[in-house]
Amino acid sequence: MRKLEAGYQAQQSGDSDQAERLYKQVLDAEEDNIHALNLLGMLCVNSLRSDAAVEYITRALRQVPDNPQSHTNIGLAYKDLGDAQKAIAHFRESINLDPENPDVHNNLGNVLRVIDKPKEAIRSYERALQLNRNFAECWSNLAAALNETGQQKPALKAVGRAIELDPCLAQAYNNRGDIYLAQARYEDALAEYRRATELSPKYAAALINMAKVQRDMDAPDEALQTLKLALNLEPANPEALLVQGVLNEQMGNRENAAESFIAAIKTSPEMTVAHYYLSQIRGRQGTDEEFDAMRALSERTDLNDNSRMYLGFGLYRAYEQREQYDDAFANLAAANRIKAESTPYDDKDTAQYIESIVESARSSLERLGNRPGHADPRPVFVLGMPRSGTSLTEQILASHSAVAGAGELSYAYDTAHKIRDITNEKFPDNMKLLSAEQYAELGKSYMARHSDENLAARYVVDKTPLNFQYIGMLGLALPEAKFIHCHRDPVANCFSIHRMPFDEKQTYAHSLEALGKYYTRYWRFMQSWHEMFPGRILNMRYEDTVANIETQSRRMLDFLALPFEEGVLEYHKTKRLVKTPSASQVRQPIYKDRLAAWKKYEKYLGPLIENIELSTHE
Repeated sequence: MRKLEAGYQAQQSGDSDQAERLYKQVLDAEEDNIHALNLLGMLCVNSLRSDAAVEYITRALRQVPDNPQSHTNIGLAYKDLGDAQKAIAHFRESINLDPENPDVHNNLGNVLRVIDKPKEAIRSYERALQLNRNFAECWSNLAAALNETGQQKPALKAVGRAIELDPCLAQAYNNRGDIYLAQARYEDALAEYRRATELSPKYAAALINMAKVQRDMDAPDEALQTLKLALNLEPANPEALLVQGVLNEQMGNRENAAESFIAAIKTSPEMTVAHYYLSQIRGRQGTDEEFDAMRALSERTDLNDNSRMYLGFGLYRAYEQREQYDDAFANLAAANRIKAESTPYDDKDTAQYIESIVESARSSLERLGNRPGHADPRPVFVLGMPRSGTSLTEQILASHSAVAGAGELSYAYDTAHKIRDITNEKFPDNMKLLSAEQYAELGKSYMARHSDENLAARYVVDKTPLNFQYIGMLGLALPEAKFIHCHRDPVANCFSIHRMPFDEKQTYAHSLEALGKYYTRYWRFMQSWHEMFPGRILNMRYEDTVANIETQSRRMLDFLALPFEEGVLEYHKTKRLVKTPSASQVRQPIYKDRLAAWKKYEKYLGPLIENIELSTHE
């Protein structure tokens, strides 16, 4: 026992090598010493030798299968090995044996988040905090899980409590950065990530997050340098390689992007999101090896829904390249089914929301007149359904010397939330409560969010497709703003949406029936805005732009009272960050053969076509 005690003392003092030597000496003399097996197993967990940890702790459990600490330790080892199900089973067994240990509940929550079950994780964290209200790390983990379920306000309270308990907890600052990022508070997020890296200079995850914010703040070169720091720390970090790939694609460096995605896959073959991004690079033919790797992954039964969803979208692209359209659509349908089941579309709720927005905007116009807000001629909003040509339109405009392209922004969304803060009532009915002066303040606040560089241009373009729902609010707050509405053939538009993994806010995107219903409602919505704001909205049909880019470019520039410049016809050569799924496309000349891509799948699109009222479309 003296060697066991000496080993434990060495481990506590940080001399892991000496501790391991002493534990092994104990096992040489008594091969089934449960204390030595458990301590050596935990030492292996802490030194990232999880296979060895499983071997030692399994031997301990054969002797004493009801030891809660052994189940906890082997659960940690399985977590590090990526076997979430075994980790969860052992953590739950540990809890059954000893339900009062907050550390185990916290560990269980961490693994549940790994397999995309943040709601279950929240329950585990809350149980841990019932047992220990001063568990700073658990408060931080709870904040992360709340953020993942869209609960930013309680998440901020939770992470604030973590920092109050432990002001040097780097993880908490990183998690607070994630919350600010979800709220598009980029400067605040960047400050939190910087603080995390100051406290923990080797914190690669915080550096990766910092790079994401720098990308969102249109600082791609800075983002690449930050990623370089992360990869210097962890050269094989798959998340850093993935983010580097996405950033390179958005910058127009498709070869570099592919190299990064391939490196991420080499490091983490099960990272299906990297397979997806590699498969969708425009103009690149996937290899047979890449195709076979995705197909092999599809045979796995242990992938979580999110991983299986990305794999389905990636396989759709791969099969389509091989002109195997039935197999392509089967994978596309499976991927969309996962998304649709997780966030189902509610057509009744959508109808009520649209009716409320239109009625509230019309009431405000009748009460205040056409020009109640902040008179500024610079804002231009490029909007429409996703995949309707908004990225192309912005790229053309941004190629003009008098136009600054600001990309996709959250400013309109944030303005809607400001109205709620002003009135203490829900949007959109609260629009009717605003005075002309309050609309003017909203307009000033919106413009103040733009950078000085962009505001120096004659026009600054906010290209956020779904801003079409905010035209009433923006038209009132910014009475000189102009709107360019992009649209295309309804079936082509909807199928283009259906081919991509949109986020949970676009609940209509992953059901063909829902897409048809939503598109019809959107089109009628736009007709209401045309009636309320005559002359301020220009319709741009994507097919017309493809047919004659010069004619349509002149239409837009005439709408903005700008002289024509030849540079707009070479929009694909304009060097700027494009942070949308269309990043590859807008850096190439237009190819007309993409317009009817949906025709290959027409026999499957009945639920979509039947629910689009084509008579509503011009």
